Amino acid sequence: MIESRRRLVLIVLILVAFAWRIWRLDFQSLWRDEVDAIYFAVRNLNETLSMFVQAAQNGPLYFLSLRPWFAIVGTSEYALRFPSVAAGTLSVPLVWQIGRRLLPTAAGTRGTFWLSTALLGTVFFVLNPYQVWYGQEGKMYATVTCLALLASLLWLRGIDEGGWQTWLAYLAVVSVAMYVHLLMVLLIPFHLVWFALAWPASRAHWRGYGLAVAGLTLPYLPMVWWHWMLLTSPEKLSGFNFTPLPAMLSGLALSHARGFITAVDLLWLAPAFFLFGAGVLFGVSAIDRQRNEGGITLPSWRRYVMLLAWLLLPVLFIYLLSLRQPVFTERYIIWIGPAALFFMALGLRVLVDNSGRIAWPLAVIFLIYVAGLWGWLVWQQKVQVIKYDLRTAMQYVDNRRSPDELLILQIPHQEWAYRYYTSDFGPDPFAGSDERLGRWVGGPYTNWGRTDDVERAEVDTYLRNVTAGAGDVWVLLSEATMWDQRRLMDEWLAAHGTLEEEKPFAGVTVRRYEMHDSNQ
Repeated sequence: MIESRRRLVLIVLILVAFAWRIWRLDFQSLWRDEVDAIYFAVRNLNETLSMFVQAAQNGPLYFLSLRPWFAIVGTSEYALRFPSVAAGTLSVPLVWQIGRRLLPTAAGTRGTFWLSTALLGTVFFVLNPYQVWYGQEGKMYATVTCLALLASLLWLRGIDEGGWQTWLAYLAVVSVAMYVHLLMVLLIPFHLVWFALAWPASRAHWRGYGLAVAGLTLPYLPMVWWHWMLLTSPEKLSGFNFTPLPAMLSGLALSHARGFITAVDLLWLAPAFFLFGAGVLFGVSAIDRQRNEGGITLPSWRRYVMLLAWLLLPVLFIYLLSLRQPVFTERYIIWIGPAALFFMALGLRVLVDNSGRIAWPLAVIFLIYVAGLWGWLVWQQKVQVIKYDLRTAMQYVDNRRSPDELLILQIPHQEWAYRYYTSDFGPDPFAGSDERLGRWVGGPYTNWGRTDDVERAEVDTYLRNVTAGAGDVWVLLSEATMWDQRRLMDEWLAAHGTLEEEKPFAGVTVRRYEMHDSNQ
């Protein structure tokens, strides 16, 4: 009876997670990295395969997996993002099973099913706005979370039960994860720390785990030389700026608590942070040491430290790497999110078990509040235009511009979004896109650090050459300061042309200039 009830609840949570992620899946325009994912997937196969051995190429296996999918269903926004929906949904039962194995609810406490750590952590995962956002993103981050959860579940099962099939599956999953995102190599030291924390219980299956770790050296070999180059180079090779550890921690906390609605007042997030803090400070008391939920027999404090390691070790690893080469951005370690949600679940357990008569209704109030807040934040993510609206802007230009009219794209990389959004979204949206794109150039790069006079002279020479013979000039600006922080191109166009039309979109501006005869 109890097991049937658990299955029913889990099925409901899976369906809710799927519905919450699939709804308005194509509302937001693709951002340029999502367009890149399509391009990497459909370009010449040899180019994508070469990413497996090229330095610092991220996600080749993810792009390769999209290729047959696109061949079947096309490359619409919906098609691109659906695999992330699937990965986010599949993560739900994995969170549930990890919660049952790693954090069994202390025997004899109240609400051992309805307020179990496994159930509460799963509910929080289903509703969390950060996880929902990336469950609708056409990139690999929901897949990364799913793979990290699966690898961790296989690790727990291997340490508990052993079996060559489990360890072989673990080896395969971690190998796949490393080629879906290069920083998933952090799973290896993370699980090694788990092994040490689970000792002596982990000793029974050290051979199987040891062989799996030894086997991971083979898929890691192609990465060794450029990882070494990255760590030893005196020059900055990454595209990131260094982030101090306090800023990393605060950024991660806010992102996982509120998602992408940054305007929300911090006071509204206080109950979520309270639950998290209660779980961190007192959660060990709500964890059982027994195997009643299928987990390994460990003292409660060891289970607690394993959860804490899941939350903090990936952050520490990336911080230490960043001391040599900055590599931090919050989405790269999205897979620590379930650990934070489990701490919130433990915080609710602490309320139930240690707060007297008012404990149960207080815990329910906290649960309803957090669920309601996160539901509202997810709703806002789905009805507000948050990503740059490249779709509307580029289709606006395409409907009004003749291909022989000059188009200036600033930044130049937006050419791939233009090619994509003027296509029929078939299996290869970039086929024939040269004709659709027509006459175009990238805007001038002026962020070299040279003086204004030098850059103005360079801009003048460049733009006189590219606009020669042009009557109307269309300009599409998005993230333009990455290329031209001083807006020297805008200054030149204003001086040498007449602005005939300007149309703002979210994160994008479209302009049409009529050039003066003196510039011809």
